Amino acid sequence: MKIAVGLSGGVDSSVAAKLLIEQGYDVCGITLRLLNEQTSAAKEQTERIIEEAAQAARVLGIPHCVYDFRAEFQKQIIDYFIQSYRSGETPNPCYICNKQIKFGLLMEQALREGFDAVATGHYAKVFQEPSGRYALERGADAQKDQSYFLALLSQEQLSRTFFPLAELTKPEVRLIAEKAGLVNAHKSDSQDICFVPDGDYTAVIDALAPDAFPEGDFIDINGVKVGTHRGLHRYTIGQRRGLALPFGYPIYVVEKSAEHNTVTVGSGETLLAAACSVREVNRIAEMPLEPFYAEVKTRYRQQLKKARIEPIGTDRVRIVFTEPERAVACGQAAVFYSGSRVLGGGIIDSVESSSCPIR
Repeated sequence: MKIAVGLSGGVDSSVAAKLLIEQGYDVCGITLRLLNEQTSAAKEQTERIIEEAAQAARVLGIPHCVYDFRAEFQKQIIDYFIQSYRSGETPNPCYICNKQIKFGLLMEQALREGFDAVATGHYAKVFQEPSGRYALERGADAQKDQSYFLALLSQEQLSRTFFPLAELTKPEVRLIAEKAGLVNAHKSDSQDICFVPDGDYTAVIDALAPDAFPEGDFIDINGVKVGTHRGLHRYTIGQRRGLALPFGYPIYVVEKSAEHNTVTVGSGETLLAAACSVREVNRIAEMPLEPFYAEVKTRYRQQLKKARIEPIGTDRVRIVFTEPERAVACGQAAVFYSGSRVLGGGIIDSVESSSCPIR
């Protein structure tokens, strides 16, 4: 079986390739060229990733090639990212990129070129159930589990996906890389969105869409103006720092309105959500069509919380939290779990507030 491994130059993807080689698969490393090189920093970053991936491939003794998806990445991810902010949402581009780019375009091109499947260094598990349906589960390393970002994958995509690191912890992966002589064995993990390498996403948006986010009003929960904000893209739900508003108690961003170009602020109690609605729901497991209980994440680093899932047709649900949830943001992913199993997920598009106090 021929497997195309998404090779990023990092330790995880390199070890994923090594493990597949040891299992007897015919492996090729594929690196994606995604960033338009408008700046010298973007060009340097792109060339560094490609060279580090090529170096790992040489050590592993496998072929390496580059797929150029710059135009598609600009349209499907970066433009989406900016438009989501323009709509008053807080987007999760990695969640969309996995569906459309890494397990979308990459997989499609790899299959056309004769590969049978795609593998990545994600910490997650995929397997086929006796019914024939493919299941997605959390990885063994609870600190690195990335199943949250994979909840949009279709049955077809899961059926052609390998996650060789499913049962490994990060320290174990680094040890394997060290023993294999991979120079990236102790390379630090990237914590940033790939097209925002320094974490300053507002600067990226300002450069790409300089006139898209004018100043507007800060308002309180009663609609009274309390100040002037510097553009919707600079604020996210739950944010406290950088508001510079003259209140005598801690103030947070509670809501953003693209229609009125306002940012609503309030005390911590006003951040609590009783429920939220989710669009574009992808059902990995066969979820009931009537209300059921599951565990939910509305942010990647969040603890799983029990909630009631109320299906609305086939591609929408309403999530009713058992206990009020803090700082739920439109545009983020909501992912549903049953134990370690991912049931599915979608994009939050409305939030119902709660009057309950913070616990």
